[in-house]
Amino acid sequence: MEIARETARRLTIEKQRFGPRKKPVRKEDILETVIALGCIQIDTINVIERAHYVTLWSRLGNYDKEHLHQLAYEDRLITEGWAHAASYIPLEDYRYFLHRMNIRRAGMEDYIRRRAKTDPEILGRVLERIKAEGPLATKDFESKREEPSKGWWSWKPAKVALEALFAAGTLMISHRENFQRHYDLTERVLPPWVDTSEPSEEDRIRFFALRTMGCLGLIKASDIRKYYHHWSISLGRTSKQLQATLEELTDNDEAIEFRLEGERQPHYCTPEDADRIQRLANGDPSYEGVSLLTNFDNLLWNREKTESLFGFQPKLEVYLPAEQRKYGYYNLPILHGHSLVGRIVPKMDRKNKTLIVHSIWHEPGFEPDEIYKDAFKETLEDFAAFNGADQVQMEEERPRIG
Repeated sequence: MEIARETARRLTIEKQRFGPRKKPVRKEDILETVIALGCIQIDTINVIERAHYVTLWSRLGNYDKEHLHQLAYEDRLITEGWAHAASYIPLEDYRYFLHRMNIRRAGMEDYIRRRAKTDPEILGRVLERIKAEGPLATKDFESKREEPSKGWWSWKPAKVALEALFAAGTLMISHRENFQRHYDLTERVLPPWVDTSEPSEEDRIRFFALRTMGCLGLIKASDIRKYYHHWSISLGRTSKQLQATLEELTDNDEAIEFRLEGERQPHYCTPEDADRIQRLANGDPSYEGVSLLTNFDNLLWNREKTESLFGFQPKLEVYLPAEQRKYGYYNLPILHGHSLVGRIVPKMDRKNKTLIVHSIWHEPGFEPDEIYKDAFKETLEDFAAFNGADQVQMEEERPRIG
């Protein structure tokens, strides 16, 4: 069966949890969204609210960020780990990341020698301090000497050791203060209800294949390597091998094969989503709201897929010199219904509680109508409030891209 590209886009938008927003947003809504997305990438850039907060806002609207902290560091229902990159993941999925932790643990001493240029003995010393003192941050290991690089607690080696122990699953993130991670022993952080039995290799690969399918709706083999990034989870499978997994799932009636309009490669969805595809193809009313996304959003992780399915090129330009940027330092793509129609370049002036929009760019061929304009205005006001702004300052609009 062939699926029209528009139907595939609408399915992806639904599976990525975009749609009419509930108000007020409950803590349970945040947890459900993290579970539905599989993971949420954590990022440090704070030109506006950090990306992990915005990823949730993009789907839920204004919410209490403290609820996310509670879920991670008090309720212990989600945790920090490596998934797409550094991410929040549901603790119910914890066992499927043990393989990656075991690989990191086996190579930990070589990693310390190579990265920190120091003796792996520092791993034991870091652990002893945490065992004796409780949760510690990298700043707690800074040397008091004038030449910190010569001290046991010089910042760089200790930080590398902490990150290595975290990646290996020996340490977990207990909490954050001013966005600084505090590390503690896994046995003191991990709730007793979490399943820590390592799955078989077959079950692990099947899990990530089905999870990616559930998060995106319609996938091909390479999508599995790019949603949960293959390096971050030590997937250890090529796209060709993952194609065999998808075919096996189809033979077991756990997946259904489709052809996507304009593509030769087979795509797959869950049996549950096959009914959803039929509903969407029959013209079920679609969501016409507007949202803003960061370039760290789950929807945009696979740049090739985004360009192919949505005809849109995400541009993360924060790491480019100013003269090489096309849009601006930190641009946010604009989602309108099931289309990516442009981007804005915002910055939060926290001192004056003002959200500054440096520019707005709309894609060629997109004609903003009154429905879009009203929805965009409402979304921008909600986004400003989410960032703690009392007002929005518009500087420039560039309605077309050459």
